[in-house]
Amino acid sequence: MKELSKMAVFAVVILALSPFAGFWIVALVGAALLLLPLGAMISMVFPKVSRQFEDRVLARVGSTPSILGSH
Repeated sequence: MKELSKMAVFAVVILALSPFAGFWIVALVGAALLLLPLGAMISMVFPKVSRQFEDRVLARVGSTPSILGSH
């Protein structure tokens, strides 16, 4: 009986918190849809700045140790 009550409480908690999770999922997808075209426009207008940014990011990624190991 205790297990059944624990499962019922867990189900109620999940149902109560699901709107908050849905809000954050929609907000993050919306932000991504807004930022992708904005980033493309910035890279078209300022190609040198975007190239420098790419070089910095690739330099950081290249200097970190690989998870899979060296080939």
